[in-house]
Amino acid sequence: MSAPERVPEFMDDLLAYLNRDDVPALMQAAIAHAQFELIHPFTDGNGRIGRALVSASLRRRGVARHAVIPLASGILARREEYFEALGLYRSGDPEPLALLFMRSAQVEASESRISIERIKARPEEWAAQVKARRGSAAATLLPVFYDHPGMTAAEVEAHAGANTSAVYTAIARLEDAAVIREITGRKRDRVWVANDLLAELDDLDRRIQAAMR
Repeated sequence: MSAPERVPEFMDDLLAYLNRDDVPALMQAAIAHAQFELIHPFTDGNGRIGRALVSASLRRRGVARHAVIPLASGILARREEYFEALGLYRSGDPEPLALLFMRSAQVEASESRISIERIKARPEEWAAQVKARRGSAAATLLPVFYDHPGMTAAEVEAHAGANTSAVYTAIARLEDAAVIREITGRKRDRVWVANDLLAELDDLDRRIQAAMR
């Protein structure tokens, strides 16, 4: 953890590094992550922010423009190795950390391709499950849940473009077909999620961790 009075200086230096374009993108993300963790600028949440920083760095460099690369899943599967690599980075040796990031990126790229193919097939599978009439509120909501896997009641109504009665009839139809489910258990301020999409993300995380162990 940095001395509090030096945190602004270190963060300015980190931002300057993150804005460079002459460093390999994955190496830049790994070093930026490690440096942020060593600076440890906040009393809580540094790990989460440091992991988010990896995704933000890769997105800025154009490596991942339309998706978040779940590097943290692979890295945290080897937690002891990760913390050891951070310690070695602190002592001036970035190679173990870089190698861990590269291995994680390879595993995640491979496993993510499987998930992408499965997710691409969902709209057709959902349509077959629901058998909704074209132009109906149920048919309208299928692609909406594909793009927004979690939505509140107000969001569902806004996207459906139908009266309240038709919207809730459509929601019931999607629930009966097991396309979506309600996760709050409340009568008000309810939230529905797309079952298959969230399950696929969970499965992706499990596959990544298993491949890294």
